[in-house]
Amino acid sequence: MSEINVVAVLHPKPEKFKEVTALVTEVVKKVQENEPDTLLYYAFHVPEANEIVIVERYKNPEAVRLHVKTPYFQDLAAKIPGWSSQPWELRAGAFLGTRGVSRL
Repeated sequence: MSEINVVAVLHPKPEKFKEVTALVTEVVKKVQENEPDTLLYYAFHVPEANEIVIVERYKNPEAVRLHVKTPYFQDLAAKIPGWSSQPWELRAGAFLGTRGVSRL
């Protein structure tokens, strides 16, 4: 199976920004520590849009299934709706043609 790429865009309420940031930061740490088949997982802030973007890459569909079953993801999924000004946006897909460039 091919790798799966995901982008999640969160729209935290201004008064909940610190809580969302802390929670997402903790999830990133837990993913790095516990999910060897999650190949890439990081988050960044887009200040002008008040968005937090999470970039994810999974080895295969099973890695995605395992990720969404973790207690830390379940906690995130339960809290984010109440802390957001709008529903989170999710995009998932495979590479077009080649994998692109990575110099990490």
